[in-house]
Parts: sequence; C-alpha cells; structure tokens
Amino acid sequence: MDLYWLTQAVAYWSLVLFFIPPYYIKKLMLFSFLGGFVYTWIVQIFAVNILKRWIFEADIFMIYNIPVFFSISWFAVTTIFGYLLWRFSSYQIWIVIFFALWATFMNLTAVSLGRISLPGWSIPETFMFAIFSHVLLLYVFKYMHHVNTLGANEEMFKDSFMGFRKR
Repeated sequence: MDLYWLTQAVAYWSLVLFFIPPYYIKKLMLFSFLGGFVYTWIVQIFAVNILKRWIFEADIFMIYNIPVFFSISWFAVTTIFGYLLWRFSSYQIWIVIFFALWATFMNLTAVSLGRISLPGWSIPETFMFAIFSHVLLLYVFKYMHHVNTLGANEEMFKDSFMGFRKR
C-alpha cells in the first residue's frame, strides 16, 4: 500500500495550521467540510464508480475505490481557499485561477506518479472542472459567510488588477 494521499493530506493540513489563524479555521469548518470533503466525495463517487472516468491505485485506506485521505486533503485545501477569499476578496479571480491550476497540477503529479489513471478523462478536463468547482465553491462561501464583494460585479476585473497599477 502506498502513502501518497496520506502524505498529501498531512502536508495540506500542515499548511492550514501554519498559515491560517485558529479563529478563521473555526469559522471555515462547515464550509470546508461541505465544500472540501462532502463535495469531493460526491464528485469521486460519480467519477470513479458511476462514470468510470478515473481510477485510483490502491492506497492505505479506501472506501468505494476512493482514497479517504484524498478527500481529507481537499478538505484542507478548501479551508485555505475559503480563508483567502475571506481575507482577499478583491482578488477572487486570481484565487480561483490559482486553485484551479493547483488542482490541475496535483492531478498531473498524481498521474505521473501512477497514483491515478485517467481512462475517460484528461488533464485539460481537470482544469475546466476545477474552474467550475472553485466558482461554485466561491458562491457557496459567499452565501454561507455573507461576503458581498465576492461573485460577479462590475468592479471585479478592475479590483483584481489594482495590485498591478503603479502608485
């Protein structure tokens, strides 16, 4: 048995504990659990068991052919995602792009290490689905935590590029 997904989960949770103040971790738990753990499980059940789009290699702890620590690691990533949206909502475009790229890169890494195979899926599809997932999570976060600056608005692009302007 391999420990890849356990190692990833430990690394991601270490980032959560290192970068996010405990106050925010507590406030983000429901969002992170629903968006990072439950949503990940739903996607994996459909993709792995129903649609057969990808296959995980055997891991230390699997349920329904899905590594449990895979979902636990995305629980942590969703906590980081929520924290960044909360603290830096004017950069929501960059945050969504970063996390979509992160998900795509981690998928590519898992494929190259032989931890997952993609018989009915591709890396570009991963990126497109990651954009969809993170925009969906952004709106869930917006409504759960009443962050009115999130989501589509007329100033969204202007705000996201304001850091590039010379002062």
